[in-house]
Amino acid sequence: MTPSSPLTPSRFQILSLDGGGLKGLFTAGLLAKWEEERNTRIVDHFDLIAGTSTGGIIALGLGLGFTAAQIRDLYLKKADLIFPPSLLGDAKHWIDVKYSGDGLRQALEELMGNRKLGESATRLLIPAYDPKFEGVHIFKTPHHKRLQTDYKELTVHVALATSAAPTYFSPLVKDSGLELVDGGVWANNPIMLAVVEAMGYLAQGQKDIAALRIGTTDEVYSIEAIKTAGGKAAMAGPLISFMMRGQAQSASGMAGHLLGRERYHEINPKVAAGDFKLDRLSRELLAMADAHWRHQSSELLDKGFLDHKAQPYEPCYRP
Repeated sequence: MTPSSPLTPSRFQILSLDGGGLKGLFTAGLLAKWEEERNTRIVDHFDLIAGTSTGGIIALGLGLGFTAAQIRDLYLKKADLIFPPSLLGDAKHWIDVKYSGDGLRQALEELMGNRKLGESATRLLIPAYDPKFEGVHIFKTPHHKRLQTDYKELTVHVALATSAAPTYFSPLVKDSGLELVDGGVWANNPIMLAVVEAMGYLAQGQKDIAALRIGTTDEVYSIEAIKTAGGKAAMAGPLISFMMRGQAQSASGMAGHLLGRERYHEINPKVAAGDFKLDRLSRELLAMADAHWRHQSSELLDKGFLDHKAQPYEPCYRP
């Protein structure tokens, strides 16, 4: 069996989950189909899971032992609690954060309780950002002896930090006063963070790494609808979109170049612009997840993603 074979015993397999608010229902729905159809657990097939924002919440849930179906149901049952509908919401959004965050905290506490990051059954990377001191902040499980602090963090706080999308939620403020916001401002697609972690702290060879990225839909705009110049009022929305899409495309391109087509796979369906919003639930995402599992599961099998058994994970520290 050659080192490049998708079934090599030394294979190290990564799952990377994008941000996207309630569009994470697609991700959770697809992973739930995987677990149900194959009678398995996602965490048993991945050696490292990276997740940003809504992808970070899913990653944390999986690491704590929840099924993907339980996480899917969190979206279905708690969407209006997290993003309460309001006639004044859009107007408020111009001058203040759109949502208080109380509903999100309540939903996360009901799911995760007082459990800590160090209790995860698999290796995790969860990006956030420190806007005041302009520093990237990546929460990591204690999968290396140098990772001596994050394992003590409450998973609820990690989830609140990575999902504190600017203008939608206030930053998570730690006891020290440190403020953290959504990791999507710099790594909405965290695939390359995971690849670098695998090759760095986890000392995996490039040819042994395989990675699956699951996005939360890729919006397609008409050429005429894309603004490329203007003032702040005209460009505020497009500029954010350009930055996030550019980061996601760049990360995917680098991962694909490093790993090659046989060891890198993406599931990120294209949709018409405006079809889905991060703060409005659409059950159509579940149907889309079902369809994409049906269409792509055979390719995931051929590339070795479905049959891989994760290497044993023994944390260096325990909370």
